[in-house]
Amino acid sequence: MKSTALFNKYFNKKSHHKLACLAVFADSITIVYESEQQCITDSIDISGTGQWADAIKSLLEKHDLSGCKLKLVLGHGLYQSLLIEKPDIPRAELPTALPFLVKDLVNESPMDLVADGFPAPLKDRLQVFVANRKHIEQLIKICADANGELIAVSAEEIVWGQFTSSSLSQLILHRRSSAGLQLTAFKQQTLCFQRQLRGFTDPLIGSESDALQLDNLALELQRSLDFLSAQLRDNPINQLVISCDGEDDALLAQELSQRLSVSVSAIAPAYSTLTTNAARVAWAALNQLDGSGINLYSDALKPQRNYLTLPNVIASWAIIVVVMATLTGWYQWKNYVVKEKLAVEQALLTAKRTELDRAKAALAKHVPSPLKVELAGSLEQDLAAKQATLKAIENHDDSLKVGYAGMLKQLSDAASGDISVNRIRATGKALDLEGLARSPDAVPGWLKAFKQYPSLSERRFQLLSLGRNEKNIVTFRLLADRTAAQQESKK
Repeated sequence: MKSTALFNKYFNKKSHHKLACLAVFADSITIVYESEQQCITDSIDISGTGQWADAIKSLLEKHDLSGCKLKLVLGHGLYQSLLIEKPDIPRAELPTALPFLVKDLVNESPMDLVADGFPAPLKDRLQVFVANRKHIEQLIKICADANGELIAVSAEEIVWGQFTSSSLSQLILHRRSSAGLQLTAFKQQTLCFQRQLRGFTDPLIGSESDALQLDNLALELQRSLDFLSAQLRDNPINQLVISCDGEDDALLAQELSQRLSVSVSAIAPAYSTLTTNAARVAWAALNQLDGSGINLYSDALKPQRNYLTLPNVIASWAIIVVVMATLTGWYQWKNYVVKEKLAVEQALLTAKRTELDRAKAALAKHVPSPLKVELAGSLEQDLAAKQATLKAIENHDDSLKVGYAGMLKQLSDAASGDISVNRIRATGKALDLEGLARSPDAVPGWLKAFKQYPSLSERRFQLLSLGRNEKNIVTFRLLADRTAAQQESKK
């Protein structure tokens, strides 16, 4: 039965996705949540904090909100509001540091406090809200026992800003049931001023002295307006909103508008079911954006999950054993596969080695004797020498076979009166000439005439030297281009 209950509790918690808000006061608990575009409200009167648990559990069970997410908003009297110098510490460290920063302003030990704050709009100060740690821990335990998931804890004065404009500065006059009048100012939905108005009886309208009481109330309100006008010069208060239990808000707004210099109007809640200030406060906290305002439910108060429990340890051991057994089996299987492949490869290697031995044996039978190898080398050298001789014979100049008669005949035909050849030397295609010339220019002109004679046009000269003899006659010497002559002979 116990395990079944735990099973149902776990899955019921996961199956709900509703969000509800509980407005916690010293004399009542009010719940508000939205369902199918409707706002559901309910309230239970109590006589003290000792009845919080029964009231919260009863409301959650009545509306089938087991496992839902919960927001709490503390009513006036369950917290303290303080204004201190702004400390130079990060926002994330405020919940830890603030109890010690305000220890001289409260009567409780910092260890018995939870606190949070935000920068005040009026001055460079910090608006701090402080609550008793035991009360917060009590509410956390109550929500957990009722199978609710607590996500935030705010304060009444903060959430009233949900009924103001996000771009204007407005003043709210509010009172819950038999509590005193409260005056709260907001600049763009951020709390900047709060004050309790004393000396006024219920109701404000309907008694014999209502005119005098309204005049006094208007005087107090005007004082607050004058103070705020001096502080909020860039965005002064331009409207007063009335929300008082037990009063005709519209009639009270009409009376005050005749006595004040700003516009006065009755509160206009989003749902007609929000008929009391307790319900309105709970609805405002329900719709407050996460991260705005304050949250007295700090990380230090959230339950820490202990993962090092006996069931978790046993489960982890079991998982480790299963994983190790799986890995062992897998590695054994891989080892078996590798061994099978190794056996196949070894068999192939043995077969290849056998074939290699056979090939070596066959090769040994075909190896020639050293005498035959030496004789073959001698024959190859003799053959190479004879081939070189034949090639030399083939390259012998054919002109040696027929003589130089044709060349000399053409040289005689190319004779010039300006040239006298004294010495002719012909070797293959090479031709060297020496002689006398009438002038240095006569030699190049004579050489140009060689182009008309085939035997002479094939001759190439590498060097032309000019000089004079003892009789001052020009001498010349033409030496053939031996390299070109050799290449032509090889062709």
